[in-house]
Amino acid sequence: MKPLRIAALALALSPVGCNNQPAAAPAAVDAKAKAVDAKAKPETKAHGDVGKAPTDPHGGPQGGPHGGVASTAPSAAKGPPRDITPSGQTRTEKAAELSFTVPTEWETLPVASPMRVAQFVVPGPGGDAEMVVFRFAGGAGGVDANIARWKGQFVPPEGKTLDDITTMSSFEVGKLKVTMVDIAGHYKAAERPGSTTMLDEADYRMMAAIVEGSGDAFFFKLLGSSKTVDVWSKPYENGLRAATAG
Repeated sequence: MKPLRIAALALALSPVGCNNQPAAAPAAVDAKAKAVDAKAKPETKAHGDVGKAPTDPHGGPQGGPHGGVASTAPSAAKGPPRDITPSGQTRTEKAAELSFTVPTEWETLPVASPMRVAQFVVPGPGGDAEMVVFRFAGGAGGVDANIARWKGQFVPPEGKTLDDITTMSSFEVGKLKVTMVDIAGHYKAAERPGSTTMLDEADYRMMAAIVEGSGDAFFFKLLGSSKTVDVWSKPYENGLRAATAG
């Protein structure tokens, strides 16, 4: 066979490839392409969360006394006004070693900070109110100091004093002592401690309670439109009267 014909035959029988190297199989080419593509595109997290620090469920960093969230971010959006009649049915909830009852209509929420040991959405005709149970290492001040702070968050109407719009009572449940404060009027206070966002509500009501007798005190705070809190004032007190510790 002539040399020219031998060379042509050898070329025809060789696999196609650069510099006469064997071509990669289709599956290998595809895998290599994917690997290159993945290397070129760094992994990202859903919703643009790359590099963000964790925040609490309500939009702010955790921490801060008497409210738990030292942030200007608002709490979860309040629900609309709802006509509601309490059914009288309750369920037992716990905050650390303290047990108490709440109406079945109240919605339990995940706590928004380490200082909140329980929190609830309270529906009603004035829109959602909020009931939160706080606990602070060391007790966060005495009873009188906390009552004075709560009263200072309200503005009395012309011709009246803070004492005129405040009702106080106390009772004992087993080894527990409960001091209750009920204030209704114009609420004007920072949304959260240290926040520049102010709440300014003309017809608000706060039912707060300090429960002592089981280590650091527990602070109960039901706050919202008077129309809503009025509906739940008795069930709220009944829940405290059912409190037990241990």
